[in-house]
Amino acid sequence: MNNVRKEIYMATRQKFENLRKPINIGKVFIKNRIALAPMGDIHQFFDKATGAVNQRWKEYMMERAKGGAGLLIPSVFKIANEVLPYAEKGLTDWMVFRRESIRDYAELAKYVHAHGATIFFQLSPGRGRVILRKEAYDDKEFVPVSPSDNEILFRQDVRCRPLTVGEIGEIVKAFGDAAEILANCGIDGIELHAHEGYLLDEFATALWNRRTDEYGGDLERRLMLAIKILKAIKNKAGDDFPVTYRYGVKHFIKGPGKSALRVGEREMGRDIDESIQMAKILEKAGFDGLHVDTGCYESSYWAHPPIYMPHGFNVELTSQVKKAVKIPVIIAGRLDIPEVAEKVLAEGKADMIAIGRGLLADPYWPKKVFEDRVEDIRPCIGCHDLMHKSETDQYTTCAVNPFCGSEGIFSLQLAKKAKKILIAGGGVGGMQAAAIACERGHNVFLFEKTENLGGHLIAASVPEFKKDIKRLLDYYKVCLNKLKVNMKFNISITPELIREEDPDVVIIATGSNPIVPDIPGVKKSLVITCIDLLLGKKEAQNKVVIVGGGLEGCETAVWLAKQGKKVTIVEMLPQLVPEIHRANRDMLLDLLEDSSVDVLTNIKVQEITDNGVICVDRKLNTRRIDADTVVLAIGLKPDKELYNSLAGESREIYEIGDCKKPRKIGDAIWEATMLALNV
Repeated sequence: MNNVRKEIYMATRQKFENLRKPINIGKVFIKNRIALAPMGDIHQFFDKATGAVNQRWKEYMMERAKGGAGLLIPSVFKIANEVLPYAEKGLTDWMVFRRESIRDYAELAKYVHAHGATIFFQLSPGRGRVILRKEAYDDKEFVPVSPSDNEILFRQDVRCRPLTVGEIGEIVKAFGDAAEILANCGIDGIELHAHEGYLLDEFATALWNRRTDEYGGDLERRLMLAIKILKAIKNKAGDDFPVTYRYGVKHFIKGPGKSALRVGEREMGRDIDESIQMAKILEKAGFDGLHVDTGCYESSYWAHPPIYMPHGFNVELTSQVKKAVKIPVIIAGRLDIPEVAEKVLAEGKADMIAIGRGLLADPYWPKKVFEDRVEDIRPCIGCHDLMHKSETDQYTTCAVNPFCGSEGIFSLQLAKKAKKILIAGGGVGGMQAAAIACERGHNVFLFEKTENLGGHLIAASVPEFKKDIKRLLDYYKVCLNKLKVNMKFNISITPELIREEDPDVVIIATGSNPIVPDIPGVKKSLVITCIDLLLGKKEAQNKVVIVGGGLEGCETAVWLAKQGKKVTIVEMLPQLVPEIHRANRDMLLDLLEDSSVDVLTNIKVQEITDNGVICVDRKLNTRRIDADTVVLAIGLKPDKELYNSLAGESREIYEIGDCKKPRKIGDAIWEATMLALNV
């Protein structure tokens, strides 16, 4: 190693020295402080009828092992038992631990170990009151179980039945049996899923556990089920087989079905003081580690933090638990910025960093950090598009990483013949197509009509709470520069220029333009599109009406309200932002309320005047709203001018992204990838 390389290597080691350090959980050695957090929302990983895992699941896990994480915790497995046989009812939202899958578990363990990683299986007795599948509501014979007769979360007119003591014993035994099998398969440890208001969390929480037997009452008795499960696991798998406990240290339940937006608001569930006591009880009982998170289904944006949630938002709460125990504490909660993760460890506020969606977006996050290639990390944008599709039974993948969940199906291979590819448009679709095509060996020319790459990503990244979009744009800029893609700016592509360049393939990625409705007054000086406002082409005055309550309009409303503007949203549909995952939607709606944004639904703008807008509702009642700025946020229309002008051309011509149909970032990236892999 020459001196320059040695200096760089040593500087990198010092920069992220705490992430690099090995650690033991119990007596199990883990090579670094990075863990893959468990996520259970990729439905193509298991058979919906039986809950059995498949080859896709193994390939997904193998990729994260190759990426350098020290500890892998796969998606949650429900322990098979006769108390609540989900599979028989067709309600398998989770993978089911099955003896028939032993070979798959053993094969994965061998592969993970070959890459120097460690693997813990996360196990749960079930969802309890949190039943997502709508089929359950209509099946009168299907009665969910809980510690007490709690309401089903999403169907308050259906109540759970309390588990009997005998049934609890069956569940405990099933955990012990599973542990014995896993230990024999080479799995290194078990994590108990006692988070998000699922069954184990219900037993631990006074809000849901009103039992008067040995499993209810004070905190120690409410933890009795978890402790008995721990003993059953140790009895069957051995005292040295590590078991960790994952729980939320604060539920953030402000009221029935209502989340608190910040620490300090009313708490109906578990708060930090009780969580500290829990940590001490669990350590004394013999648990080998704690995995700390926050939230539950009532407060989904704490358990599933959107882009609006700051990175490292759980750190201060977790640090209080860390001070109370000597066993390792794993922290979760938007820690995919390496510098943030390193600081948490350096300050002693946790012992390990669990990264979930960050390792969906880029499985090689650990390797890139340790190789001082942080700029090459593909960032998570906190969109929850994977979860949104999962809950509607669609094919699921990461918005920014289309290979996620299909690692063994799609692969990037050199093209048999290099082609000249011209890409018109430097938005997210054009950039992704350029990167993939260039990596495959094609000669790529990307033309952008403005002076900057990014398209709508530029405007989308303006609000402070959208800076992860800026991180994605920066990633693409680095990527395209390193690939040495031929990029030409301030050039509008025309049919004549295409004929002059004479490419083999043309990819049209010209994007979309804001819709401007044909209503009286729309051309007045107080009117501006949302995108132009974000780009700084005009400044909003003090009283703002935003026309449109989709994602664009609502985020802009919060952004303006934080600047002290008086903002009103006018939406013609019955509800705001119906097109995003509930965690993102819930937090955005709470931010609107917290920012004192007025919201009017089932009403549309009839006319724009010099002093505001005139609206009409569905009963034809009119209403005047004063405003000195009117922002149009009613959607986008595809820019098909170039594509249509090329009709009849003999060369290969494709369109991707918004110019095909305005949709989400993930749709443009997916289309660009699938096309670039096959040209």
